[in-house]
Amino acid sequence: MTRAEAAATPGFCCAVVSGRWCSCRSCSESLPFCCRCCRLLPSEIMVRSCIFLVQCSGLVLLCLGLGAIQSYALELNLTDSENATCLYAKWQMNFTIQYETTKKTSKIATISDLRNVTYNGSICGDDHFGPKIAVQFGSGFSWIANFTKKASNYLIDSISFSYNISDNTVFPDAEDKGIVTVYDSVEIEIPLNDIFRCNSLSTLKINDVVQHYWDVVVQAFVQNGTVSTKEFLCDGDRSSTTVIPIIHTTVPSSTTTPTPKEKPDVGTYSVSNGNGTCLLAMMGLQLNITQDKVTSVININPNSTNSSGSCHPQTAHLRLNSSTIKYLDFVFAVKNENRFYLKEVNVSMYLVNGSVFSIANTNLSYWDAPLGSSYMCNKEQTVSVSETFQINTFDLRVQPFSVTEGKYSTAEECSADSDLNFLIPVAVGVALGFLIIVVFISYMIGRRKSRTGYQSV
Repeated sequence: MTRAEAAATPGFCCAVVSGRWCSCRSCSESLPFCCRCCRLLPSEIMVRSCIFLVQCSGLVLLCLGLGAIQSYALELNLTDSENATCLYAKWQMNFTIQYETTKKTSKIATISDLRNVTYNGSICGDDHFGPKIAVQFGSGFSWIANFTKKASNYLIDSISFSYNISDNTVFPDAEDKGIVTVYDSVEIEIPLNDIFRCNSLSTLKINDVVQHYWDVVVQAFVQNGTVSTKEFLCDGDRSSTTVIPIIHTTVPSSTTTPTPKEKPDVGTYSVSNGNGTCLLAMMGLQLNITQDKVTSVININPNSTNSSGSCHPQTAHLRLNSSTIKYLDFVFAVKNENRFYLKEVNVSMYLVNGSVFSIANTNLSYWDAPLGSSYMCNKEQTVSVSETFQINTFDLRVQPFSVTEGKYSTAEECSADSDLNFLIPVAVGVALGFLIIVVFISYMIGRRKSRTGYQSV
């Protein structure tokens, strides 16, 4: 198919990436994730290295740019006076702003480097004010999300974004100066004690500002300090996770036992930042998924699995993805300033019946080890994410912090391995003791026979 034919055909996603033309019949996902349908770029990269010609329902979108923009996940765990969680949020976002230059021409500024942010002004809320997320970054840039309660629901009420057009680094040759603020009343309504999730791309356009949001997880008015595991999905995720009906000839009365699978191959994964390798992982992964009382066992093939992620002082993130796994996230955190642990697992993957299985748990506590060391467990371990999803790990070794020269530090072994190591010397000692007893008994019997031979008749 030629470029002109593809551009004129509804439902085609087309792109030029590094001089290579591709097209595919998919308009199920919005810009900037269109390149993913051609398997050219990972979903976590905001694509600006392509020329997109997308025709979906008669709408042609054109995106021109240079280079690639890496996104960064933001995370806020807000606590009240009793140190109980009152608001939790994790999300990714970026901004594009059109502005006029002193030469009366238009330019586009992109703001996506959100590595160094503060959350000053974020509050749990009280009788007079609702919860609020306030984020500050760059030189005079800020973002605020307000929440309100309405009967048995809560709302993501409004979002405001302020940017400093006087910043010559971000807005070179800008004609206007000062702080500009845009405001939008979004009013997304969510049941109380549900956590809102939206992995799909959401876009807000206000005047000359376009805001992109994705991989959003948020819960305001957290009850009893415990973040809910019951999810309320946005419309974009709800439409993409519709389960295709399956007709059963018989209804199983109990959960079907999965067919045992062979041990999965061990994969080696890593994450790098500007200072080199910052996360190392080596493990065989086996996924256990239960739907309609039927359990499926899936071994992850490391040869067809890609890895990416990010490293921060208090958190580290490893993401695996393949043709069937949209993402499998392992999020590590620091506790008590001297240990790390596996805090969170998120997964979204395609099942054989065509449906999408998604689950998340942000309150895990596995793979605990001191900072500056690695965690190792050669024996099979199970990470229980939910009643419907567990991960079996084999030959596991992971170090999400303090990696030096791209090598693992001394390992903290799991209790299962430690028990095995303890039993080996015990078994050897018992065997040696038994051998000594046998030799001693043989010696005594031989000595008695020798004495009998010299007795007088």
